[in-house]
Amino acid sequence: MAPLYPKIDSGRLHGCTGAASVVAPFLRAHALEPSNDQTRLDRAAIWLSGLCLIHCLAVPVAFVLTPSLSAWLDATETQTHWLLFGLAVPISGIALFRGYVRHPNRLTVSMGVIGLTLMLLGVAHVFGEDLEIILTTAGVVSVMVAHIRNLHLGHDHRPATDEH
Repeated sequence: MAPLYPKIDSGRLHGCTGAASVVAPFLRAHALEPSNDQTRLDRAAIWLSGLCLIHCLAVPVAFVLTPSLSAWLDATETQTHWLLFGLAVPISGIALFRGYVRHPNRLTVSMGVIGLTLMLLGVAHVFGEDLEIILTTAGVVSVMVAHIRNLHLGHDHRPATDEH
């Protein structure tokens, strides 16, 4: 089984010879591997974004196909959007912040913030209910792409720049 961290020759790094350096465990603990928590948060945010996207696209179809359920769907629609948005904000916020600390990439964070803002504008009906699906769908896609970028940047050990 391969180790989760790269093998580090601490003697060569610090000019020490012979006995293992005191710094080696610290270096192993802070190797450039993405944290399991970070990966889990990004993946959870991607799944949540996918669920939101399916919801946003499936509900209008359900209104058309099953008119008898439309009253119930309409009554629970706003609560469902607020619930999904309430889950998306902390998960995305923490994951994108941790990703930015590990690999500062403003484009990734900006995409996430813009996506969450679009979702808020849609859920809060700032521009009316007519634009709710368009705004939330665009926001969800933006958040999903931000988390996919966050995952890829976490596995890329080159310095991150805003050119990605």
